[in-house]
Amino acid sequence: MSHLFGPVPSRRLGWSLGVDLVPPKTCSYDCLYCEVGRTTHLTCRRLPYRVAEIIRELEEYLPNPPVPLDYITLAGSGEPTLNSGLGQIIAAVKKLTSTPVAVLTNGSLCYLPEVRAEMAGAAVILPSLDAGREETFRRINRPHPALTLELVVSGLKALRREYSGQIWLEIMVLKGLNDTEEELTFLKDRLRDLAPDRVQLNTAVRPVADPAARALSREEMEAAAAFLGGGAEVVAAARGVSPERLTVEDRDLLEMLARRPMTARDLAQALGESLAQVRRRLGRLAKSGLVHRDVHQNQDFYRRLITSTS
Repeated sequence: MSHLFGPVPSRRLGWSLGVDLVPPKTCSYDCLYCEVGRTTHLTCRRLPYRVAEIIRELEEYLPNPPVPLDYITLAGSGEPTLNSGLGQIIAAVKKLTSTPVAVLTNGSLCYLPEVRAEMAGAAVILPSLDAGREETFRRINRPHPALTLELVVSGLKALRREYSGQIWLEIMVLKGLNDTEEELTFLKDRLRDLAPDRVQLNTAVRPVADPAARALSREEMEAAAAFLGGGAEVVAAARGVSPERLTVEDRDLLEMLARRPMTARDLAQALGESLAQVRRRLGRLAKSGLVHRDVHQNQDFYRRLITSTS
């Protein structure tokens, strides 16, 4: 499986080339809302996951990307900061291209000085914080036993003190879990201490790991953003991207769907193909047993089926 996926139109980062730094599903959390699925390797141990292989793929791809890229996004099938080669990979990207680097992280390992130092070369760090109190943190994020909310928050505070780039904090707001006035007040207090450059609210709009993760309506999301204040915004549909045609082979399309369930409309925008063309491709791949269709929030989402031989 390739470590690169996309480029895809990201709601937060425009045209983004994803770089998957860890094996699926290696993470320090087992979040209710994860669109990749349940965590199969819950860990806080950092290892050098195929660093040379990742850099080699970037060296092959970045000199001639199919579309102008807004960001190279280090993310993927788990928590990217678990890769102890993170600093090497960021340095390699910066030698290969002027496209800025973004790190999409759950923020759980920011308490480690070496993680903060390795991320220093990124233009944007996008951590998450979904709860302002321990009980809610454990319920939503289901973290590794070594992690506590206070430890995570201490790391985010240290990151804010040391890091000169942009910090865009994402909050996943879920119905009945962290959307009450009490829970949002706890979060608002945390935000005051963390002082991120942006606060971006999301909800469970894609298929999730656990049905307990339920989405809020747009109106409820706007009300939560207004309550939090400080310029908090609801993450909208993909921004600033035009549907340019890409030459995307089936294997590349499957790499995208292995990490992120997408609708036919999502893919049509990403690939620059008509909706009818994309539906025909998905139908053929489904008949071949390579993709599966899920219904979530009254929408059809497609994801790659991972077989024992893949």
